[in-house]
Amino acid sequence: MGSELVDADGEVIWGLSPKVLAKAWLTARMNGLLVSEADLEGRPRLRPTRLLRSPAFLPGFHGLEPYSSLLRRLSEEIAIDPRAVSEFAYDWRLSIEHNARLLVTRCSEHLERWRSIVATARYCDPAEVRVALVCHSMGGLVARYAENVLDARSMVSRTITLGTPFFGSVKALQMLASGKGAPVPQRAARGLALTCPGVYDLLPRYRCVVGGPSSGQSSSQDWTTSPAADARLLSVEDVVSLGGRKELANAAAARHARLTASTSAGDAGILYPLVGAQQPTLQSVFIHDGECAFAESLQGVDHGGDGTVYRQAAAPPGSVAFPLPQRHGALAKTAETITFVRDKLIGADTGPPLGTRPVGLRVPADVPAGKPFEVWVSGTNDPAGVAVTSTELDNGGRTNWSAGRRRDSQLLFMAPSLRPGLHRVEVKSGGYSAVSEIMLVWDLP
Repeated sequence: MGSELVDADGEVIWGLSPKVLAKAWLTARMNGLLVSEADLEGRPRLRPTRLLRSPAFLPGFHGLEPYSSLLRRLSEEIAIDPRAVSEFAYDWRLSIEHNARLLVTRCSEHLERWRSIVATARYCDPAEVRVALVCHSMGGLVARYAENVLDARSMVSRTITLGTPFFGSVKALQMLASGKGAPVPQRAARGLALTCPGVYDLLPRYRCVVGGPSSGQSSSQDWTTSPAADARLLSVEDVVSLGGRKELANAAAARHARLTASTSAGDAGILYPLVGAQQPTLQSVFIHDGECAFAESLQGVDHGGDGTVYRQAAAPPGSVAFPLPQRHGALAKTAETITFVRDKLIGADTGPPLGTRPVGLRVPADVPAGKPFEVWVSGTNDPAGVAVTSTELDNGGRTNWSAGRRRDSQLLFMAPSLRPGLHRVEVKSGGYSAVSEIMLVWDLP
């Protein structure tokens, strides 16, 4: 979801970071992103141009940080030659299969071009050169589909994923079901999600559902502590009962069945997953009679995640995951992530920073201007050495928040008055990079 989308006139529809974000403006933008029949038939109206270069906000999924730092470090410090690095922007609204086909073509073109450079510069034997894929979020699913279903594995040496929902995200279901968290009228955010094959590809594919057809449970009372035997997989019928489109849900299920079959049939290639940890994350859902409720736990246990992807869903079985206490949208920009990517490209291993003190951050996706709101920091109830700040992304203005107060096993911070626009909220504690999230402060009507 980190690619700019441009219409036929060259106007950026997704990827802008406007000074003031109002409900009417956001509604118009969301309507411009709706997937049309032409999009589904392979004649897309919007064109992905490049990876995000500035912070952006997608209702329902919080904010996204730009990829500038990662791209710069890869090009200038990690790669033997800047021409070895190529970015792949894709339309995140469309299916992983659609985008995987484009990725296969891009890999082939880049590999041919880079092998020619390698031969001319005599870096090594061109025949030994293959592509290394570095993927954030949904990009990891696109990459695995390209490798294992579309037979691009021979071109790829390794795949590095950052917060990829290999087993989906309950947050995607929440977006389909309610549009909750959107600063625009809920029908606009939900209306967009319901049309996007890419959102259906992100639906949870692990046993996370309690209640609904065949479960025998019709009451939401104490459902969050139901035993593992009561949890089941999300079905197409569940999605349809919550308002989803049956044809899109069926198509997504078929794509994942092909991906599962191909990765189970043999060697799935070298994979290095980095997973977000310690952050409050939706992990399960109760469904009954077209109604649903969500929980930040699974069978009564909070496994955490990156705020979007439940930790155990961010790495396939058999892989060794590297956990990082960070929010989903910021995973690709932190110093620890860039070091992880470098290590996996050159075959080294770096340990966690000294003085580590992992914390979690709970911040609302959006708030109206002039209204007070709370931010919770988990993982500690000792305010010493824990600092929360916010940066107004339009002008770089930085605000230090008052010290946090102990509240049970967490710390509670009260937000200062923030102006309309995008703000980066950061909590720093110990040796890790600050845990950060972009939030939207919108104009009151």
